[in-house]
Amino acid sequence: MMQRVLDYVLANAEKNNPSSILQNIDKFTIESGEFLMNVGPEKGKILQSTLRKHEPLKILELGAFIGYSAILIASTVGSNASLYSIDPDQSSIDISEKMVDFAGLSNKVNFINSTAELAIPKLNHPFDFVFIDHAKKRYFPDLILIEQSGLLKSRSVVFADNVGIFIDDMKEYLDHVRNSGLYKSENIASCLEYRNNVYDAVEISIME
Repeated sequence: MMQRVLDYVLANAEKNNPSSILQNIDKFTIESGEFLMNVGPEKGKILQSTLRKHEPLKILELGAFIGYSAILIASTVGSNASLYSIDPDQSSIDISEKMVDFAGLSNKVNFINSTAELAIPKLNHPFDFVFIDHAKKRYFPDLILIEQSGLLKSRSVVFADNVGIFIDDMKEYLDHVRNSGLYKSENIASCLEYRNNVYDAVEISIME
């Protein structure tokens, strides 16, 4: 599936045009009827507006998949910003690297082939923005690990996808960002990517 999406993008999208690449991924998904777990166009607009508001320079992503959100993030932030994207699946890393290279954004994106649990303690600088979109039951423990590793600072933004549809897996995570006193947190309702009749939401949490 991932290779089919890449082949479609390489055949139909305009090289070095991130918007064209994202639009073609969306088009492939809608036309094929396949479900792809990208952030998608609707929640992608929320992600973009949040990035533009906070103008982060160092961004951490948990979950690369096919590079959709990496392209969206890297094309939205400034030229001096950098993104570190962690994913344990080698195929996801390979496809994501090719997508990002085709988008002309390789100079802003660093992929790490590892579980977040192993990679996070090795990171040695704080992040202004964290995008969480990996294994849903890992949201809470990996956020705690990020905190314990000193990777957040005052005004750091943590943006979590899929907190609506996977609400049963999010109880500890949502309780923490809403009630620990560490964050000011906001929930924004949306629809599941490419499924306009399925409820979802994102949680945007700003460290105090």
